[in-house]
Parts: sequence; structure tokens; C-alpha cells
Amino acid sequence: MLRLIGALLQAGYLEEWQWYATYSGTPQGSILSPILANLVLDKLNKYVEQELIPEYTKGKRRKTYPPYGALTQAASMARKEGHREDAQRLNRQAQQIPSRDPRDPNFCRLWYVRYADDFLLGLVGTKAEASGIKQQLTAFLQDELKLTLSEEKTLVTHARDERAHLLGYEVHILHANDKHDHRGQRCINGSVGLRVPDQVRKAYCAKYKRKGKPIHLVQRVNDEAYSIVIQYQAEYRGIVQYYRMAYNLHTLHTLRRVMEVSLVKTLARKYKTTCQKIYRRYGTWLDTEYGPCKVLQVVKKQEARKPLYAQFGGVPLRWNK
Repeated sequence: MLRLIGALLQAGYLEEWQWYATYSGTPQGSILSPILANLVLDKLNKYVEQELIPEYTKGKRRKTYPPYGALTQAASMARKEGHREDAQRLNRQAQQIPSRDPRDPNFCRLWYVRYADDFLLGLVGTKAEASGIKQQLTAFLQDELKLTLSEEKTLVTHARDERAHLLGYEVHILHANDKHDHRGQRCINGSVGLRVPDQVRKAYCAKYKRKGKPIHLVQRVNDEAYSIVIQYQAEYRGIVQYYRMAYNLHTLHTLRRVMEVSLVKTLARKYKTTCQKIYRRYGTWLDTEYGPCKVLQVVKKQEARKPLYAQFGGVPLRWNK
């Protein structure tokens, strides 16, 4: 293992097909970077898990929020006295405030997750405590690992009103008083939600647009139709599969439409025809596990072998809970 690491550190890198020597560190994007990050930041894991988390863990459960308790008690009394409408009104009021005290000083929790050199800490506590944790991490990384915490990227974020960023996802705390389970209780408040950032969707769409409209990709016009469809589908599927855990995955239908129009225009430019004729020529229905789906499909025939099929679409934008 040490021999392989040493060889990779000395392998150099290619830029525009020209080799350059590596004099220090590792080239950006090297497959060695995550391994070295894990070797070094294992100490960070132990520091957070053995020192910070025990320090910021107290209490078994938040105490009941007094205004909530008063409303539910009043609703119960009204129901016993036969005032059903008053009881329902009081219960609706109670559903608009927390059932547990969000500022209970006797309750605190800290969570931690890391991937390579990207990490996120979730704190149930005050902003002052969050800032204190940031200072402790800064000191530990500087003193123990000789690393500098990026002030630009390391932010203290209010998880309900703002969104933190981790590995291309937006992370925040869900809150919706109108979402109830089968028992009539609020079911998503306090849960962690993952989102596809709006700027990510816009950035991907921009690759296939010019002046706000989808365009053909000149660099692909000379490829065969089968190859063109394969490339578009691979790019689209990769994006959708990466963001499969985002509850707003359905917003990528905008990207699908932009890529589809760009694909059709590329094929139309290749065959010097219209987009309408491309839709008639390649449009078909594909049976999927979620039902029939309209796709663009190209069939590549081969002598004495089964034909090859390439289609764009048919990737469901369903949230993987």
C-alpha cells in the first residue's frame, strides 16, 4: 500500500495531453486524494466522536412547550364540556406551534458526517454553541493536523431558515404544520431534507442553451445517431441518479426538456431536417416499471447480431426516500 501511494505521489499529471511532474502534494482530482484525506482526517473523526459529541449531548428529551400544553389542555376541557367547535379551534392553534420547547437549555445534540475533506455538523443548540464548536475545530485542525479551516466555506447556518451545502446537495430542516400522518400528528417537522440546488439545475441547463434557448451541440453532429443519444442519456441519467435522494428531484424535469430539445436539434442538424420530423422518426413509447413512458429511441442494426437500442428518457424523477 505504501509503495502504491509513493508511486501515485510521483506519477505527475496530464494537462492538454502534456505530462507535468508533481513536486509537492497531489494533483487536483487524483484518486489518491480521498485515501490521504481519510488517513489524515481519521483523527478529526475521533476528536469529534470522543470529545465534541459527548460534550454537546445532554438530556433525554425536550420538555413540553408550555403554550402548546396549555392549548391542548384547554381543547380537552372544551371537548369534555361538549364544545366541539371550540376544541377543534384550539387544536388547530396548537398545530401551529412546537409541541416541544425548541429552546430547552437542558437538551442538546450534535451529529457529524464526513466525506473526504467535506464534513457537516448538525447541532441542536444555540448559535453561540455552534460558533464555539467552529472555534474548537479550527484550533484542533491547526494544532494537531496543521490544516487551515476555510473561513469562506465553513459557515454557521440556521438549518430551518437557511440551507447548508454538502457534496452538491442543499441540507436543511423540514417544517410543514399541514403534513400529518395516519394518527393526525405532524410528521415531517424536524426531519432533515436534501434538495437539488437551483443553481445546479441552472448550470446544467446552461450547457445545452444559448441566449436562453436550447441549441444543438456542434461537436456531436458528426457522430452517429446511436452515439449521440447514448451520450445525452448517460449525462442525464448520471445527474438524476446522483440527486436521487433529493425530495425536489422532480424539478429536474426542466433539465430533461432542455436536453431533449437540444438532442432533437442536434439530430435535425445532422440529417438537415426539421425537429418535427426527428420526433416522428425516433419518438416511441417504452414500458417501464412505473408505466409507459415516451422516449426518443435509435436502433442500430448489426449483421448476424441483435440490434442495439439507445433511448433518451425513461428515467423516472422519483424521490428515493
